[in-house]
Amino acid sequence: MCVMLIVGRPAGGQPAGATADTTAHGPAQGIPGAGSYTYTLVPDSSADIKAAINETVSSMNFITRPIARSRLNKINPLPHRVRLRLVPDTVSVAFDDGDPVMTPVDGHVVPWVNALAKETDQAHVVVAGDTVRQTLVASDGDRENALIFDDGSVRVRLRVTVTSHRLPKPLVYELLFHRDSTT
Repeated sequence: MCVMLIVGRPAGGQPAGATADTTAHGPAQGIPGAGSYTYTLVPDSSADIKAAINETVSSMNFITRPIARSRLNKINPLPHRVRLRLVPDTVSVAFDDGDPVMTPVDGHVVPWVNALAKETDQAHVVVAGDTVRQTLVASDGDRENALIFDDGSVRVRLRVTVTSHRLPKPLVYELLFHRDSTT
């Protein structure tokens, strides 16, 4: 799975939610500047998604538990790479070879066809400090992908939170990626 993230600026020059110390290339807090970047999964420093799913559904009854587990496994495949590209006015996140979720930096909600679930979700993004928060709203729940940039954008943590009225508690897991030296 690959993540492509495009972060830009609205017409006013600063990303939505950015603080006054935003530079011409991105927030000083850690989001990288304009350009293209590739990040690779650090498996030893990342959560076990299947274990997190099993923990989330463990209290469900024996009839609904396998259905919930199957759905969560389907929409939460392990990403192996993150591609980051910064351009004006848009944040775009693509998992592996999937279609990118392209959202305006100003936070407006846009429709996105989720190929994994085969349905249309509503997507929006908020950029603040060192974090890009992308939210996808589906008919049966929400997913937030928080991309948190560390060490001057050398590392990015992807914190995923999936909530649904059908789950006994949110599914939460975190994956760590390291920027490739070739980008």
